[in-house]
Amino acid sequence: MIVHILNRSRGKFVVLKTVSAEEIGGRVIKVNKGVVVLKTLLGTRIFVPINKIVAVIKR
Repeated sequence: MIVHILNRSRGKFVVLKTVSAEEIGGRVIKVNKGVVVLKTLLGTRIFVPINKIVAVIKR
């Protein structure tokens, strides 16, 4: 379910809530096998494992 939401959100800004209650925000670049690649406002790329994501907040 989360993979489907992330695929539909490609190119849009989202906030990911992780298992450790951390919130990671960025634009979804791509969704690979088990990993989401986000690009932050500063231009850095963040790789987040899909199995660590609890919720996806679209903005």
